[in-house]
Amino acid sequence: MPIGGSGLGAGSATLAELINDLGGLVTAGDGVHNESAAQIGGHSVQAGQIHGDVYFHHAPEEKLVPRQLPVAARHFVNRAVEQDVLTTLLGGATSDGFVLISTVDGVAGVGKSTLAVHWAHRMRDRFPDGDLYVNLRGFDPVAEPVDSTDALGSFLIALGVPTERVPQGLEARAGLFRSLVHRKQMLILLDNARTAEQVRPLLPSSPSCLVLVTSRNRLHELVVREGASRISLDVLTADEAELMLASYLGDQRVAVEHEAVRDLIRHCAGLPLALGIAAARAVENPDFPLIEIVSQLQDERERLDALDAGGVTGLRSVFSWSYRSLSPEAARLFRLLGLPTGPDISLRAAADLAGRSHRETRALLAELSHASLLDQHEPGRYRFHDLLRAYAAECAAADEAAPDRDAAIRRLLDHYLRTSHLIDRHLVGHSRKFALALPPSNVIGIAFDSEDRMLGWWEEEYANLTAGIGQAHRRGFRAHAWSLAFTLFYFFRLRGYLAEWIRNFELALEAVRELGDRRAEAQLLHGLAIAYFEAKQHEKVVFYRGLARELFEQADDHYHAAMSLLIGSESSSVLDRHDVALAMAERGLELQEEVGDLNGRGYGNGCLGVAYMGLREHEKARSHFSDALTLYREVGEVYGESYILNELGELHLALDEPATALLMYREALRIRQGIGYRRGEGQSLRDLGRAQCAAGDREQARAHWEKAFTIFEELGDAEADSVRQELDSC
Repeated sequence: MPIGGSGLGAGSATLAELINDLGGLVTAGDGVHNESAAQIGGHSVQAGQIHGDVYFHHAPEEKLVPRQLPVAARHFVNRAVEQDVLTTLLGGATSDGFVLISTVDGVAGVGKSTLAVHWAHRMRDRFPDGDLYVNLRGFDPVAEPVDSTDALGSFLIALGVPTERVPQGLEARAGLFRSLVHRKQMLILLDNARTAEQVRPLLPSSPSCLVLVTSRNRLHELVVREGASRISLDVLTADEAELMLASYLGDQRVAVEHEAVRDLIRHCAGLPLALGIAAARAVENPDFPLIEIVSQLQDERERLDALDAGGVTGLRSVFSWSYRSLSPEAARLFRLLGLPTGPDISLRAAADLAGRSHRETRALLAELSHASLLDQHEPGRYRFHDLLRAYAAECAAADEAAPDRDAAIRRLLDHYLRTSHLIDRHLVGHSRKFALALPPSNVIGIAFDSEDRMLGWWEEEYANLTAGIGQAHRRGFRAHAWSLAFTLFYFFRLRGYLAEWIRNFELALEAVRELGDRRAEAQLLHGLAIAYFEAKQHEKVVFYRGLARELFEQADDHYHAAMSLLIGSESSSVLDRHDVALAMAERGLELQEEVGDLNGRGYGNGCLGVAYMGLREHEKARSHFSDALTLYREVGEVYGESYILNELGELHLALDEPATALLMYREALRIRQGIGYRRGEGQSLRDLGRAQCAAGDREQARAHWEKAFTIFEELGDAEADSVRQELDSC
């Protein structure tokens, strides 16, 4: 190193000090004088005046390269996609002059740190100047998050700065850190960060470095300001989870107990931490079949107990770190979201659940999403990971008073009921003669400006609506349970959800019988008769129709008594009991004419037309179908209109008029597709195929039958078998 002049740095020895240390003395003057404190062996040279710098050459010291990555996890499942993303980022390296930053976020226990450490070990050779690691403890159960100043201090010491020379302030440490790693190829892993503010002082300025950050929170600020790339880590797929379990249990045990393995994966919802805890229990008890562990996981309320590893690694403990970091308002919403039993929730539904404005609720949902406690899987729709839902429900049971829990559930049920009721009244109010009395509430349902949006809401919320019926029934909200089911009658029928229709109406029937509401009981019995008619279970049609009619007659309700006669007529026609069908239809139409209801008269004429078709009195059938079509069109009953058009197609086909039949079937199909009547669409497609086959167009017939077959298969409808036979015969 140079001594003197500009070669001396701060803290360096002076030239005189260094020479004196070597045992010599130099003095200036006319003569040159040299004294040595020790005898000099060998030859010596008198240099006279020394000009310039003197260099002392020492043997180079061995450079310490920091290698701070923790040990990689043994049971790592290859996250190929995410690793490829990181490797691609690294491939971009320094060409644009910006430091490379990637954030990995996700729910607690999803394996963020495991992925980051595993990938960093793989890439270690690409960073010859070392790797730095710090656990920032953003969500530690017992300690506060690591201060950025302290993290920088540990980095500086790792980079060779003596402890006593580490600056005290944050800015000074950050500046020295950036200086020391400048132009060095280093990997810096900032694990378990809480905020972007905690991370930002730890970022180098040199584009030769790569920074990898893991956090439960979504650090959007780093993406926006520092240009970080973001990886959101999801749970394992079923196949990935199986590979993980095999790494614990061995391939043979996984193969032998494969069904139990799949159940285990399902109950752990693909969360690596949960799978690891369950697998560790299986390893500790190799003689116990996996089905024993599975049985302990089946009840959602006890699942967290079965996955409690104790200490800070159990699921409850890990989830609690994120929960405790929330604002009080967001924590309350988190708890309340654990109460509903549907698969997800909309912004408006969450607002009514919490009893807050949409604006307030949107901000709280954003906080939960930011903390990876909730996933916005579609715009405006949110859902929990299954195990987080169980934890949220536990928090609600512990931290929310029972009356507050009941009030929240009631508000949510009011949201679903009032919106569904508005839709039902708009779409089929002309055929509803029973006035539904809604439970009192301050909640206002959603009003839509188009029928497409109404049907879309029913479709989107269907799973939540049926879950709400069950929850209302279990928790004693009987009026909500039966009323919500009743408002879904038309949607059940449109979509052909026969099993759900029957199950929910039977639950509703229990509720109204507990309430002692005989009028509502009659409506549900009639709805069940129609559902069983659609399901071709005609003995049950007779049973439920008879019970409904008896109650209608007791209430002197001629309109619905007529309707029960007419569904009986339809059922009798299907069973080829045409004389019975005709008599019931005539009496039903007579009652509807007394009532003066156009929709009821349309239904009566339709049933008479079907009965006359069965008796092969085609002209009478045509006349009644024509009357029914006129009446239905007058009141805007498009469902009934499509039914009559399809029956007219059947009539013209029976009269050997396939061209006219095709016109009727196509018009019926157009209407049914327009209103989303899936089962009716399948029926019209099937009948179109029959008409085209009769007209000699076998290719088009097969095309329509194949479409019909697909629809009936999706619905689980027995009509699929008859369509398959027609495909085989044509």
